[in-house]
Amino acid sequence: MTELVVRIRRPRAADLAAEADATATMYLAARQAMLPALRDPHTEAETRAWMRDTVFTRYSVRLAHAGHEIVGFAARDGAWLMQLYVKPGWTRRGIGSSLLREMLADAAFVTPVLRLYTFARNEGARRFYERHGFAPVAFGDGSANQEGEPDVRYERSTRD
Repeated sequence: MTELVVRIRRPRAADLAAEADATATMYLAARQAMLPALRDPHTEAETRAWMRDTVFTRYSVRLAHAGHEIVGFAARDGAWLMQLYVKPGWTRRGIGSSLLREMLADAAFVTPVLRLYTFARNEGARRFYERHGFAPVAFGDGSANQEGEPDVRYERSTRD
């Protein structure tokens, strides 16, 4: 069987609504697979509207595509990596690393440091970011996020 080539690109303006919806589907599946007991403060419809109206219109977004399928995405707002998710079944193929490299290169034009939050119990994400040079700089008790989950703030230079 031939392995599909994964390409990283920006969303297409002409396909914005469809790509936002496909990305929302992938995002919801990834969060469920990663942290199945995570409290979700939003309905599926709210998440889809947020993806379309906020993420895809206000953030710098990159999509990972394999054929016609979105298998990962990352979104950055200034010095903050807001989202980075890979579709279940597509992890450990370098997709997250490719998306992160794109976000770091993009951020280097506007900020010397890229910051992000991840949930403290998301050990896979924490290992991923630490492998990529991010250092934990603050630990929260969950009172500052909608899920009520303890979190960790990470930072890394964009110039490394």
